[in-house]
Amino acid sequence: MPTTATPRSPDPRPARTQAAIIDAVERLSARGEEVTVPAIVAEAGVSRSTFYTQFRDFDALAVRILTEVFAEIEALDLRLRAAATPIETARATTSQLVAEFAKRRTLYAGVLGSRTTTEAHRAVRAAFADQALGTMQLTVPEGLDPKVAADYVAGGTLAVLTAWLLSDAPEPIERVQQQLLALLPTWLINEDKDPTS
Repeated sequence: MPTTATPRSPDPRPARTQAAIIDAVERLSARGEEVTVPAIVAEAGVSRSTFYTQFRDFDALAVRILTEVFAEIEALDLRLRAAATPIETARATTSQLVAEFAKRRTLYAGVLGSRTTTEAHRAVRAAFADQALGTMQLTVPEGLDPKVAADYVAGGTLAVLTAWLLSDAPEPIERVQQQLLALLPTWLINEDKDPTS
């Protein structure tokens, strides 16, 4: 009788190494230190080759972190829309987004502000738009393509945040939040709109 091979469990080491690298970014950011590959590998206690085995490059790390952040913000948005007004929802999600960019300022400035990282910028914008799509599908007026709206909101928001990250005299976080809220389309934050109609 032939024997069947027992399926192998996935190797947990890559996930642990990636978590250690992301935790190192968190600690460096919390201390206000510059986030670079040498600083990350020293903080995580891994080699450069191990870093590059897990992440193709520095940009891929930032895209990975931001993709997860955008997913968390979209989940918050969809939860709040069931219980809060659209403007309250927009305030909460904008606040979380700006706080994230402030927390890891050097990481995101290095990726979004570099002329050599247009691929990463496109990947971040695409990840943002993908996560915003659920909200757009609930809120866009008839005749407006939710995907186009998601691309528009993601692109505009990232343009404001990138300019803020790269500013020599950055505005306070609260001012950036106010600016982003003021720039949102009225149909997205309109108190009177019933998303089910």
